[in-house]
Amino acid sequence: AVVSTQSTGKKISKDTVSRLEEFALYLRESKKERRSYVSVVKTVNVFRDLICTSEWVTARELIKIIKSYCKYLPLSQSNETDVSNVVRRILKIIREENAGSEATSFADGLSSFFKSDMKASSIGRPDLQDNILNSIVELLSELETSKSNIINMALEHIHSNERILTFGHSNTVRDFLLHGRKARDFEVIVCESGPSLKGHKMAAELSDGGIKTTVIPDSSAFAIIHAVNKVIIGTHTIMADGALRAPNGVHQLAMAAKYFSVPVIVCAAVYKLSPTHLCSYDPDAFNKVIGPENMLNFSNEKLHSKVLISNPDFDYVPSDFIELFITNTGGHAPSYLYRIISELYHPEDYDLDNMCVEAVEDDICI
Repeated sequence: AVVSTQSTGKKISKDTVSRLEEFALYLRESKKERRSYVSVVKTVNVFRDLICTSEWVTARELIKIIKSYCKYLPLSQSNETDVSNVVRRILKIIREENAGSEATSFADGLSSFFKSDMKASSIGRPDLQDNILNSIVELLSELETSKSNIINMALEHIHSNERILTFGHSNTVRDFLLHGRKARDFEVIVCESGPSLKGHKMAAELSDGGIKTTVIPDSSAFAIIHAVNKVIIGTHTIMADGALRAPNGVHQLAMAAKYFSVPVIVCAAVYKLSPTHLCSYDPDAFNKVIGPENMLNFSNEKLHSKVLISNPDFDYVPSDFIELFITNTGGHAPSYLYRIISELYHPEDYDLDNMCVEAVEDDICI
């Protein structure tokens, strides 16, 4: 089997086709413990192979190939926003490397920005592929160091004798707190994050690292929040306006922190920053409803026939509840995220489902 476009006849090697199919299957599989870092690295490697093995001359042709393949990835169904964000980063790299020194900024006017990009993408450059691949290597390096850059800022935000509240389990938050423990003595309270109870795992790992840790039920967050100095949490996605798609239960925690004026700090790499917003008319695109088996045992058949259980996986947390984002590029207020988005992504790539390239009907056939 080969991947080809109907109109240009471009072909991709059999090995690359196999990796593309495996990657699509990887996204379709429901893995509760899938790490976002592993997903984004897989994404970069797969699309780097696609760039190397597909036949293209201009940036427009390459963008068409990438966006056409994205139509076959279950990005919205799997809620893999970090994968979509990395694809947008790669598309931005292609546009920037193709434009070269003639790149136009938003300061020159929005119309000139789009015209320059459209004109440049129609012209082939002999060194374009090498430049793109070099920039992708730099992107991989950024991804590899993203967590270390975040945890190295721990001592700037954690002070001695503080009481910190967190929610559930987050690898980034765990390492952030453990790094702060090297020079600070503080206490951590962990909300257990029911019904998954991932907070118990978080508490065990922090305790093993020498941090005094207490686990509380989620319902006790409001009662204990007045006694903590700050809330430090992770998140699944950072929306364009600074809102969060966070694990279910974070909203009530953030609301309690807002009521008692306790600052909420979010630790997340920039690949979790999405240029999309919450669509009030399409909540299904934002959330994911998972099975109720961890809330109600299926052995109780009589009760199951009488109740309807909704078990959403995520919470929407407004940006008003967030004090600071700690990313691998530094600390940022929610109001500054629009600037980062303009630097990371191109406006035409915000909606990957909307194929902005001409002749989009030249689909990739697997």
